[in-house]
Amino acid sequence: MAHQTHPASMSTDQAASGVDERFAHLSGIERGVAESVIHPRWTVFVMVGVLAGLAWLWLALVAASISTNSGGVELGPTTGWLSQFADGLLLPLIEGLPAWLLALCTPQLSAAGTMSTALIAFLMWAVMSLAMMLPSAAPMLRTYADIADVAASRGQPTVSTTVFMSGYLAVWIGFALAATALQLALIALGAASDTVEPVQGYLSGAILIGAGLYQFSGFKEACLHKCRNPFSVLFGRWSDQTGRVFKLGAEQGVYCLGCCWALMSVMLVVGTMNLAWMMFFTLFAVIEKNSRGKAISVVSGNLLLAWGSAVIALSALT
Repeated sequence: MAHQTHPASMSTDQAASGVDERFAHLSGIERGVAESVIHPRWTVFVMVGVLAGLAWLWLALVAASISTNSGGVELGPTTGWLSQFADGLLLPLIEGLPAWLLALCTPQLSAAGTMSTALIAFLMWAVMSLAMMLPSAAPMLRTYADIADVAASRGQPTVSTTVFMSGYLAVWIGFALAATALQLALIALGAASDTVEPVQGYLSGAILIGAGLYQFSGFKEACLHKCRNPFSVLFGRWSDQTGRVFKLGAEQGVYCLGCCWALMSVMLVVGTMNLAWMMFFTLFAVIEKNSRGKAISVVSGNLLLAWGSAVIALSALT
């Protein structure tokens, strides 16, 4: 096994060498890139902000395009404001899109069951996962960056935060593939009519109740504990090997998936392109991962159980 040096084990002499001395002969751009690796905290903030911002912009374009180009497709509750937003701000952008990009932003323009429909559905889930999960993952990425900062300032080689984040995102890409397969299977079985419209009836109630029960599970609590306390895991398993850092990021992604997959499944009930609920669940994930205790899980679990029971009761009456 290759020798690995822990950040805390570096000598004072190595720390005294200083970052500036090592990069003194680089050009301005090269120096900036080098120091962004050595002092990566702000790099992480910018990277997360840009990626999440682009993801939300694309989702807004998709939702607005569906609203204006798909014959009034119902995107789910609380989306009446979307039409006004689309007409006022996004419609000029949408009208200027080339046909292929418009099709990419409007799943209904592709024939159901084709490969393009599957690809677009996957892109929706992947970008939605990125937009919703990156904000809640920012503290974990910052923790990795802080440890890397200390290690690099002492002369230890470090692996870029982007490698760690890539491992994390790979897990959510896998989730997007699984969610797409499930959604296409529901459409094939007649349990869902479209890749963006909410599922109805007993199925929606069952999803809500399942998500509610999961909020009380020991596995959810264990994953949430790992998400809330990334420092002990990252510091204890520090590595300067790219493959191990990618794996470490993937493991953190699994913990995050264990926290959030059930709530993500609720998007099938409220509509996968329902921006209002996306924003709510994004905020919920940030608060839940940065809080303590079980209160949030208990309250959300009971609300989901009540919601699901009400949906099933109403389905039985109609």
